[in-house]
Amino acid sequence: MKLLARFIKITFFTLGVLFTLMLILAFTSAPFYWYFNLGQNPDKEAQLTHPQRVVMFGGAGMPSEDNLMRLYHTAALARHFDIPVILVHPEDSLCQAEMTRLLHQGGIDDILYMTEGSNTRSQALELMVSYPELANKQMLVVTSPEHVRRTVKCLKKVGFTNVYGKAAYPATVDFDLSLDKKKLGGNEIVPSVESVKMRYTFFNYLKLEITCLREYCALAYYRVKGWI
Repeated sequence: MKLLARFIKITFFTLGVLFTLMLILAFTSAPFYWYFNLGQNPDKEAQLTHPQRVVMFGGAGMPSEDNLMRLYHTAALARHFDIPVILVHPEDSLCQAEMTRLLHQGGIDDILYMTEGSNTRSQALELMVSYPELANKQMLVVTSPEHVRRTVKCLKKVGFTNVYGKAAYPATVDFDLSLDKKKLGGNEIVPSVESVKMRYTFFNYLKLEITCLREYCALAYYRVKGWI
């Protein structure tokens, strides 16, 4: 019993320290830079010149924020370079059809599919089996920012030599979010939270910390497994 009590005490103390650290970090810009770093192409010297395919890695449902952002960027890049799209997504009865429909609406008609695989490693392997001719051609890979590093490294590990990752970042707002207490009215005893950092940034950064923590754990696991 004493050993169990000690274990519980240490566990709760550790979790408390981690939670406190996360709260402190949410007041800094560190979570943003972690997230931004994950969304950069791992090969800093790689040059995007003449890509042969835009390869979109999907995985979320439809409609969903992640897939809609990826589709938006995929369509824009395919139009810009005038190249086909390869949709990497498990075959189902709804998501693939909806993604195809939205790409068609975005002016993209040349769409190929890779429907095998259930994680990034297996999808990279199946992509090499399905499209071996792309092994030495430049591929432009679109996925969510937190997945760019892992996706590009997985593709290179299975033999794709010329991969450039493109993060599907959302656009940021560019308007004044300050409050006018007189216009808002309400209970004057309760103070108005005028700080944008407290109203939005703090909680957004907390979410980014969880996203980044999950992805860095995934990167560590993939490295130990020898997948990247």
